[in-house]
Amino acid sequence: MTRAPLPSELALARRLDPAPAWAEGFVEEGGDDHLVLVPGAPAPGGAPGVVLRLARRPEVASELGRRMALLSALAPHLPWLSPEPLSDVVLGDDAAPAAVLQRFVSGGAHAPHEGDPAALRGVLEALAAVPTAAWESLVTGPYVSSAPWDPAGREAVLGVLPAEARRAAEAVWAGLEGIEGEATGLVHGDLAGHNMRWKVERLVGVIDWDHAAAWDPAINLSHLALWHGVDVVAPAAPDARFAARAALWVGHHALFRLRRAAEDGAVRRWERLLRKTLPRLDFAATAGAGEVLA
Repeated sequence: MTRAPLPSELALARRLDPAPAWAEGFVEEGGDDHLVLVPGAPAPGGAPGVVLRLARRPEVASELGRRMALLSALAPHLPWLSPEPLSDVVLGDDAAPAAVLQRFVSGGAHAPHEGDPAALRGVLEALAAVPTAAWESLVTGPYVSSAPWDPAGREAVLGVLPAEARRAAEAVWAGLEGIEGEATGLVHGDLAGHNMRWKVERLVGVIDWDHAAAWDPAINLSHLALWHGVDVVAPAAPDARFAARAALWVGHHALFRLRRAAEDGAVRRWERLLRKTLPRLDFAATAGAGEVLA
């Protein structure tokens, strides 16, 4: 969803960089934590070189400095572009408590349900190659979707699963317990969809590092699998154990989505949600739990 920029947003943008055609641009409202003001293109068909990121809430504004420091630290070590900061973080008003200029990363999402496993393996290798010292003090630990599978959460999921799928869920939970704390590395946090900017079949940039964490790096592959399809897991993984952990995280994501939907009670068509999540759950039980618990 997009809209025209507000006068206060234009004032912040011009304060940081008066050159771009901010008033001719638009505000992208799709993010939970931020708005993004994209200026008008400098020439017909051209792409802007900068965007303005605006925090939606004070608690997000307080994190903006750390997130920008992380992007600055990662940029020299990545083989593709990232939205590194091009200004200091500045304070705004109640509607936009803080803002920062960032590099515009062009490109678009890869077509879903397909992709070259070798190219995706290269993404994993690039993340693994970033020196730990560049990110360890600037990332968080496991984020919200790592909420422990307490009895209430499990019961919420089991209550909406068909009887024949409950055994798979139990196997995935057992497998996740079996790999807990097994590996720690740089996890992007949402390595899929429009956060990965492709031109044809070449990855040119990765954006939205807001949930970067020190966690199991196999989560990176699980996120890739949610977009490109679970068939990429085995050929993209560096080894069989990594692939098994990634498969279990695919199952975790499916179960967590069901848990959130069950607790919110906001799903109108459970059949549609189950059609999407049950195959992932079966895959996780077979390729993940079957390997870890063997």
